[in-house]
Amino acid sequence: MIPWPGNERIVKGLDFLKSVNRGEKVKVGKRVIIIGCGNSGMDAAVGAYQMGAEQVVCIDVQRPAAFQKEIDHVEELGGELIWPVFTKEITAEGIITNAGDLIKGDMVIITIGESPDLSYLPADIQLERGYLKPAGDLSIAPGVFTAGDTIKPGRLVDAIGAGRQAALAAQAYLSGGVYVSEDKKKIPAARLKTAYFKKCHTCDLPEAKDEYNRCISCGTCRDCHMCIKSCPENAISRNLRPDNGGFEYVVDPDKCIGCGICAGICPSGIWAMYPNAEAIPMYKTV
Repeated sequence: MIPWPGNERIVKGLDFLKSVNRGEKVKVGKRVIIIGCGNSGMDAAVGAYQMGAEQVVCIDVQRPAAFQKEIDHVEELGGELIWPVFTKEITAEGIITNAGDLIKGDMVIITIGESPDLSYLPADIQLERGYLKPAGDLSIAPGVFTAGDTIKPGRLVDAIGAGRQAALAAQAYLSGGVYVSEDKKKIPAARLKTAYFKKCHTCDLPEAKDEYNRCISCGTCRDCHMCIKSCPENAISRNLRPDNGGFEYVVDPDKCIGCGICAGICPSGIWAMYPNAEAIPMYKTV
């Protein structure tokens, strides 16, 4: 749901980029405004120039979140990034900001997340700033559970995790059991680095049906072997579990010198250091 008057004039960035990627000749205006300065916004700006736009202006309510190389590319093409800008209305002349200024443009493309349309829900369903406010088991009513962007926009991995918890809560509700939240380790966003992907996976990209097997640094060990390769004392070993065919990573306390390299290099945040030798860092998975 796009809240601004004149939203019917907006072109959705995903639809625009799909058309460009299909090789279609998409009709664009001479002066295009992109709402959103993330990487998707930069892709849309480049696509607009490819389709014949003469000028592209990208706006955002906060500092551009796109990678610097993406921003540099757009600026090299002649694009302009303006922030902070808060949209009030979209007109035939362009965008009117909350400050009353007019950013001229004859086409507006949006590349930001949209808030959910919850107007169909009963009036007694609790909302907070336009989003659902579920209970601890992610329920908004008896037998009704929710997750993802209906709660708040965020990272894909957060939505996946919330979806799992909602499914477990729904299962407990249907079976008459008691839902117990899984207390799983949540890795700070600053620790999630795409730079690890190439080092972890040097093989060809998998088929779409096998994509879930690739590491996405979500806080779960993906068996990338980086800790073993980086340990200077060869203190870490990977052992197969004969009971179930799984594996476990184990630290040899006689070899470990507590350097912390394993904890620092793990892309999923599995390893941890402890202040005394009695608690040796070890991770097991099945």
